Amino acid sequence: MANMNPNKSVIIDCDPGIDDAAALFMALASDKLDVVALTTVFGNVGLDQTTINALKILEVSGNEKIPVYKGAGRTFDFKNPVDARHIHGNDGLGDASIPEPSITHKAKHAVNATIDIANEYDGKITYIALGRLTNLALALSLDPALVDLISEVVVMGGAIHQPGNATPVASANLYGDVMAAAVVYASGLNIAQIGLDVCNKVEISVLEQEKIWNLGSPVSNFLKKITPFIQSAYGKIGQAKEEAVRYNDMPAVGYAIDDSLFTCERLKIVIETEGKYTRGQTVDGSRRNFIDDANSVNVALEVDDVNLKKLWFKTISTY
Repeated sequence: MANMNPNKSVIIDCDPGIDDAAALFMALASDKLDVVALTTVFGNVGLDQTTINALKILEVSGNEKIPVYKGAGRTFDFKNPVDARHIHGNDGLGDASIPEPSITHKAKHAVNATIDIANEYDGKITYIALGRLTNLALALSLDPALVDLISEVVVMGGAIHQPGNATPVASANLYGDVMAAAVVYASGLNIAQIGLDVCNKVEISVLEQEKIWNLGSPVSNFLKKITPFIQSAYGKIGQAKEEAVRYNDMPAVGYAIDDSLFTCERLKIVIETEGKYTRGQTVDGSRRNFIDDANSVNVALEVDDVNLKKLWFKTISTY
């Protein structure tokens, strides 16, 4: 099917998550993106709760008609996942008592939905991965032709010149399902890595937060309720300064909207799968052709954080 919408059509795979909420609100309000579907995966909390949270986000933003497809609840190699409740709260949304949604997810599995949508859009679909790469790895296993049907995969994850946030070298989303990440990175897909090299530089200050809270919209009130948990969690572990907050998923959506805000370099990246201390690391094999069979990945290394935040403010202000 030819896509008649001039905007960029996207599937967003997510594990909401406080930062997912900030990113999804941005995507849903953007006049550059057409969100075709949300797919959910385990991650920040378990699969059942991430799916409920995705529905909550759609409902509060007035996007109830966008379908949600529930995905994988375990890793690619069928291991029980490790969550991030210490960062996002037991319910994934800061334990802020957000009302349960009145809408439900679709019956079709996220992996099958991804394959069907990619075939329907015939090369004119972008896949934004805000969580573990399990759903996409499973979809590739079922239909390897997806490599030619997805125009770009925007991955929130990885770290080249920054330390990891799950281990000293690995980012949470890739470490959370190492084998899935390895499958996706080795697949030949056109990947943009929006990792900690840029996410660590995008902090929303207290004054900037107040600017959003003062909007008084249902979406800004939602963010105001859920943000204190992640703000406190990052403060305790020294990952944010002066009560600032980082919504690490937001830059990936920002890249999908306007990649000119990012300085990227094509690097030969592989995922370390065997190292005792380095599992999940995004290894740059570009120098000296150290890794001959590594795929070239468009890695974001710098970001215009000022204008990225302005873009986020602009989208959130439309609600």
